[in-house]
Amino acid sequence: MKPKIFSSGLSTAADGLAGVQELAQKIRKDFKGASCDIAILFISEGYQQTPSPDLARAFYEAVRPRFFIGCNSSGVIGDGSEIEMEPGLSVMAMHLPGIRVTPFVIAPHELAILDTGAELVEILGLDPAARPKFISLGEPMSCDITKFLTLLNQGYPDAPVIGGLASGVVVGTDNWLILGKEIYPEGVVGLALEGAIEFENVVSQGCRPIGEPLIITKSEQNVVYELAGQPVLEVLGKVYEALSPDDQQLAKHSLFVGMVMDERRHKLKRGDFLIRNIMGVDYDKSALVVGELLAPGQTFQFQLRDAKAAEEDLECLLQNLPAYNASQATGGILVSCCGRGKGLFKEADHDVRMIRKLHGPVPLTGFFANGEFGLINRKNYVHGYTSSLTLLR
Repeated sequence: MKPKIFSSGLSTAADGLAGVQELAQKIRKDFKGASCDIAILFISEGYQQTPSPDLARAFYEAVRPRFFIGCNSSGVIGDGSEIEMEPGLSVMAMHLPGIRVTPFVIAPHELAILDTGAELVEILGLDPAARPKFISLGEPMSCDITKFLTLLNQGYPDAPVIGGLASGVVVGTDNWLILGKEIYPEGVVGLALEGAIEFENVVSQGCRPIGEPLIITKSEQNVVYELAGQPVLEVLGKVYEALSPDDQQLAKHSLFVGMVMDERRHKLKRGDFLIRNIMGVDYDKSALVVGELLAPGQTFQFQLRDAKAAEEDLECLLQNLPAYNASQATGGILVSCCGRGKGLFKEADHDVRMIRKLHGPVPLTGFFANGEFGLINRKNYVHGYTSSLTLLR
C-alpha cells in the first residue's frame, strides 16, 4: 500500500481559471499517478471574470477527486501566505489509502428537527464505535451550527471536527458550500473519515486573563448576575480599576469572558478556558449577557485580547504539538477568524510564519472564517477570533 500524500497549493493568479489549472498541475506532479482521495478548496471572493462557484466546479473537473469539499471566504491561507480581502485559491489534496470516507449534507430544516445526538447518528449512518473524524463546513446565516456541533459531541464523543463557517458575506457576496459537484447556499456539508488517520488540533483563542477566577453564584441561560456572591458589574468595575491605563483602553473594545471547562483543574492555564464574547449589559439588573450558556458553580474569569496575547498563545500551543517530520506524511488545515490577520497583528502572514518557524514547511491550506471549529476539553465548539490548526498524519 502506498503511503499517505498531502499536497497543498496556493494561487493568486488574477484569472481564476488559470489559478485552477495551476493548482491542478501541482497536484498531478506531487501525486505521480496516485489517486486524489480528498480535495479541500477554499476560494477568496473577488474574481471578476468567473464566479467563484464556477471556479470550484472547474477545479473538480480538472482534478476529479473521489471526495471534494470547500467554501468561499474573505481570504485564504496556503503554505507561507495569508491572502486577505483579495482573490486567491488554496487547496489541500490527499491520497489516503485504506481510509473510508463518507460525505454528508444536512439542510437547515433537517437540523431544526433533530433533538439528540442519537438522531444525528441515525441520519449520518456512521457507527460511533468506528471513531470517525470529521471535516465540515457550514453556512452561518441559515442554521444553528452550535446545535450541530452539540449533537455531534453527543453522538460521537471525542470525535474532532476540522472546519469553520463560510465568510463570503464579509466581502458582500452570498456564502456557498460545495460537496462533490453540488453547490449549497445553506446548511452543513462534511466528510467523515474512518481508519488510520490522526487529527492533532490546537485552538489559539488569543486572550489573557485579568482579575481573578470566580465562581458564578447566580445566572440564567447566558446571563450572569453574580460572581462569588457579588453583582457581576461591581466585580467588573473593580477589575477594570485595577488595570493599567493601556489595558483599560483595550478593555473598551477587546474584553471577553472565559469559562473553565474542567472544574477539576486547580492550576488554570492556556486552553482551560472557553472564551466567549460579551453580548450586552443590563445595567438595571446588573447583568452581563455572554455568548454561551452558563450555570451556577462554573468558574468564570474576564479576559483581554490583543496581538501580544494572541502570539504568545499560539506559540505555546504550537510548541506542544509533535515536531514536523519530513519523512512522515503530514498536512495542515488552518482556520482563522476574519478578525485576526493584518487587522490584529498589523502585518501579513503572522500565523503561517509562526507555524513554519516552529514546525517547518508542512503542507498547509486554510481560510479566514466567520467562525472556527475546534476542540476545547475534548468537545467541539464554534469559536470567534481564534486560529484553529489541525495537523493530519
